[in-house]
Amino acid sequence: MANPTFESIRLAIERRLATWDGVPVEYDGAPHCPALKAAIEAKQSWVRCTIQHTQSITAGIGSSPCVRRTGLVQFQVFTDRLKSSRPAALLADSLAAHFEYYQDGQFETQAASVQRIGDSDGWYMYLVSLPFRMG
Repeated sequence: MANPTFESIRLAIERRLATWDGVPVEYDGAPHCPALKAAIEAKQSWVRCTIQHTQSITAGIGSSPCVRRTGLVQFQVFTDRLKSSRPAALLADSLAAHFEYYQDGQFETQAASVQRIGDSDGWYMYLVSLPFRMG
């Protein structure tokens, strides 16, 4: 089996997020879609997805080295700060439940951690972090 690529990790995360029935999502480095632009302008809830790659390790050596990639997928949940923390907490719970212990081929996530960040530039923010590994 081929070693996992960073692109294959991104695709696995985006495939899973595409099945989430939530709010518009901003992907790291991608242009804003119309739904995301409209949500931001109207101060409606939205999510930013960021993939943080961490250590790659050699998981085995046979006829060729086998690499395991690890990292964090992080979701910044933004809601109108004037609507209190509840909408952000509900979205964070929904994302955590949707992504925890998810498997797609060699890609798998682990338990989610959720942090209440609070007021951030006029938005109320929660941060959902999930460790992942592939390979």
